[in-house]
Amino acid sequence: MLHWRRPFLPPFHASTHFTRGVTTFANTPSTTASTPPATPHNMATDDLENALPIRQAGVSSQQDGPFDIVKTYQSLLSSDPEITMPVAAIESLIELLRATSATTAMETVEVVKKEKARLLDSAPNPLPLLAGADLFEQYLLRSLRGQSAGDSHNNVPILGFDETRQHLLNNKQLFYHRARAARDNIAIRGAEYVNDGKVILTAGGSRIVTKVLLKAAEDPTKHFQVIYVMDGSARSEDSVKTLRKAGIEVETIRPQTVAHVLGNNKNINLVLVGTEVVTQNGGIISRMGTGQLAFLAKNVPGSAKRFLVAAETHKIVRKTPLVYPLVNRVGIKQRDPKKFRFVAAEEREQQQKEAGEVTLVEDDEVDYTDPEFIDGFVTEQGIKMPSNIWEMVDEYL
Repeated sequence: MLHWRRPFLPPFHASTHFTRGVTTFANTPSTTASTPPATPHNMATDDLENALPIRQAGVSSQQDGPFDIVKTYQSLLSSDPEITMPVAAIESLIELLRATSATTAMETVEVVKKEKARLLDSAPNPLPLLAGADLFEQYLLRSLRGQSAGDSHNNVPILGFDETRQHLLNNKQLFYHRARAARDNIAIRGAEYVNDGKVILTAGGSRIVTKVLLKAAEDPTKHFQVIYVMDGSARSEDSVKTLRKAGIEVETIRPQTVAHVLGNNKNINLVLVGTEVVTQNGGIISRMGTGQLAFLAKNVPGSAKRFLVAAETHKIVRKTPLVYPLVNRVGIKQRDPKKFRFVAAEEREQQQKEAGEVTLVEDDEVDYTDPEFIDGFVTEQGIKMPSNIWEMVDEYL
């Protein structure tokens, strides 16, 4: 049994003043924390590059030999622990523009569509990649349309095809920098919902949740505790170590004790998780057990905890499981819970290999959380209700 660790919190020095712009929940306690303005989705490239550091050159995805989009994507993920799967997909497609011999806009679009399909097919869980790839494809189509039409209202010069492609290559880091800025904004916004004297329950090893809790701990007026549901993954272990190193009191529990803890610890007022993707109906697809945690947070007698999801807007995807809760229906390749096979794990893996199946390993399996269990999303654009996601899909995708 682990004991609470008393924190040693560093002093908080506010270096920047922000304007509050967050949609708040009813009965949300007032706070003195400040909130940054939303990061505009169409921020000018020059402004963004001036405001954020250029990405380090050590994470180049270039490779010897013919271009392979799958290897490029995997190289980006392995070389940079901070990059998200959607952003890695975007950067892989930008590298494709550098490698392709296409000489017209139509040829380029066809090459991107073909390689996008190949990249998605290589992943047992293609939805995070799809979220990023769709964003890039829309960005590319708008840029290519603009090179033929120009913008007479804003005096934007008409660019040729080669100039348009070079513009995209030169601004490769734009998506990466936006993702970094989004996490920083989410950390500041999310910290407002971490209350003094309360307990936050979390799970899944989410990097953005860890940033929210670390940001909240910088406020010397807040003394809070964290209960972490351990799923046996290295990501969860790393998150707990990071939080404890910052002086935050963290208790760890097993998944089978969640209902007991939720029902008996009245100081828990927030369940905070991250996600791999946000579906267009306001649900989420995240690490296995997230759906169960959301259900328990709302249905354990005496519980009814607030359930928030911290997520960047680039994780929104145009997908919704048609049959709740079967994520297999939206392209995710993992064990079908309807099929029970009387075989050992090794034999099952051999059967899948012979059949050419590539499925998620058990530690990476995901589940679906219905929007009825979600109170809100903490995004870089502010707090969004599940019902707002439809509008954001239309706006960003």
